[in-house]
Amino acid sequence: MESRGIRKLFPVQEKALEKGLLSFKNLLVSAPTGSGKTLVAEIAIFNALRHNYNVAYLLPLRSIAFEKYRSMSSIFGKENVMLSVGDYHSPQLEDKRILIATYERMDSILRHEPEWLEDLGVVVVDEIHYVGEPERGPTLETVVTQLKMEGVQLLGLSATVGNLEEIAEWLEAELVYDDWRPVELREGVMNSKKYEILFEDGIENVKKVSGNAALDVAYKYLREGQVLYFAPTRNRAEKVAEEFSKYFKPDSESKEWADRIRLEVEGEFGERLAKLVERKVAFHHAGLTNEARMIIEDGFRAGVIKLIASTPTLAAGVNLPAKTVVIEKFTRYNRELGISEPISVSEYKQMAGRAGRPGLDKVGISVLIAKDNAEEVFEKYVKGSPEPVRSSLDSPKALRKAVLGLITRRIVRSEEELEYFVSKTLFGITRGTEEAMDASKEVLKFLINMGAVAPSMAPTRLGSLISKLYVDPYGAKVVRDVLRRRPGKAHVLGYLHLISMTPDMPKRSVYAKEFKRLRRIAREREYELLVKEHEDLELWASALKVALVLEDWINEIPDDVISEKHKVYPGDVRVFSDTASWLIHAYSELCKFLGMKRHAEELRKLELRMKYGVREELVNLVKLPYIGRVRARKLWEAGIRGPEDILDRRDLVARVIGRKVADRVIASILEGVKS
Repeated sequence: MESRGIRKLFPVQEKALEKGLLSFKNLLVSAPTGSGKTLVAEIAIFNALRHNYNVAYLLPLRSIAFEKYRSMSSIFGKENVMLSVGDYHSPQLEDKRILIATYERMDSILRHEPEWLEDLGVVVVDEIHYVGEPERGPTLETVVTQLKMEGVQLLGLSATVGNLEEIAEWLEAELVYDDWRPVELREGVMNSKKYEILFEDGIENVKKVSGNAALDVAYKYLREGQVLYFAPTRNRAEKVAEEFSKYFKPDSESKEWADRIRLEVEGEFGERLAKLVERKVAFHHAGLTNEARMIIEDGFRAGVIKLIASTPTLAAGVNLPAKTVVIEKFTRYNRELGISEPISVSEYKQMAGRAGRPGLDKVGISVLIAKDNAEEVFEKYVKGSPEPVRSSLDSPKALRKAVLGLITRRIVRSEEELEYFVSKTLFGITRGTEEAMDASKEVLKFLINMGAVAPSMAPTRLGSLISKLYVDPYGAKVVRDVLRRRPGKAHVLGYLHLISMTPDMPKRSVYAKEFKRLRRIAREREYELLVKEHEDLELWASALKVALVLEDWINEIPDDVISEKHKVYPGDVRVFSDTASWLIHAYSELCKFLGMKRHAEELRKLELRMKYGVREELVNLVKLPYIGRVRARKLWEAGIRGPEDILDRRDLVARVIGRKVADRVIASILEGVKS
């Protein structure tokens, strides 16, 4: 550790060692951002490797997993670390000791039971408070409960957990808690009418520059260092970045970072982001590709980017502290209810905790914007405690996957064993085994009726396949039942709409104007649809919207045109297409198993097109690094068909896609040949 400049342990690290970190005790480690939780995990990993155990490091988001893979590779060596985050085929684990994976990926790995798991000794669960999150929480809860019962060392990490004792009880872990921070956090709430910030130790005035309180407080602190600005929506984050681009001038260094954005993000969207980076600001949200997010984060760490305007997703585990954090609103619009709701204290603490750079700042500053109720907001958020984390495993969707996975892995073989497992979940511990078991029995009844589980509670061949494909059993039933009624091949839009109807595909809200357009399209193309009407009209319309986005994607419509036409972000398109690739693959395998060969063949053809967003002829080009669908089409039209043509006609390639990109592409091809 001394080689990394670590001379003394922080309090939370000392406490973890005292509580049995090196004795393979389960620990729940809760401490503020920047207080050294990550080093606790690294010590546990060193200890596991010393005893010849494998290690899994689990995270909630792919973007965080990519960052963790980079940092762990630099510490433990690339030869020891592997990343697994979302390929939809069976998990092929390398012969490496440390696995970085998302919660969902670990669930899939457990279902396939690779030999690598036999030597698993330590599992680090980062951001464990995600167990209360509706989408990822149920998977995390099931995975952790299984691992707990298999006797591996569990190390839960979190900065914001309100009911630490209950979470520790669920983990069967020793609680390690400390509120010490290496950088003092000075939290304030701004009265936007009086233009003054209320701190614990007094009031500070803010100079009115733009007339927007949040922008002006960010401008005030930009003179002291970098700023993270949390905006409530993606659109707002982009507008804030554009506003602050006026205050900075490009230089040679910022232009270099902007060129990296242009290299990774094609089209008008990429150019717009690059121009902001040139002026030392950027926006950051889930609408960006992973590559673009990583460039922005690295540029901020390097000190080139002075301000990032982000949605709250950046607060979830990305190691990106700043001198000052500005939080524009303490409310967020709930589309389902059509109203604005206060954010949780837990979410506020996550964002505010990013203020202060260890080793650089003595004090970090966070400012939350309020109106004339600053005192009330200060009491709730600055002085308040994080809310308790509650189980999300109580939804039928969550339980369907969980129960089927347990049965197919033969972890449970009877209702009595299912009840025992349920009693070990956070759901069972906090809500009572009886309530949790009642919900589980309903799901079991569904699985038996659809033929995924035998009445004896043995898995059927169908159930085992569905579990390994990692799709929601209900979605598999929907696809099976619809395609059985259509023996011949279907239209592409029909397949895309059907798959978008399943619970695994992300949905998007449909506004009134969009709904009229979608009904018109449905009437005009009724013969192409497999699901012409549905009792859940909102689901049906949302699925059609997603299907049309995907159809444009595989027909090579430019990203910016898709974004404008369907009111989605390029990053949304990638989320849709990645998920659709996995589901198309899964359902082609299901059709093959069920003897529906024609549907299986059509879905297999669609799978490759979906993966790359191209017509079939471009697949060999888009497989190459730095060649997206736009550049691939330009090369094709210039007569370039594959890697050999690129190496033989380098000058032409440079004229078509630019010298800098061409050089990168050629270098990657030559490196591949050399390897």
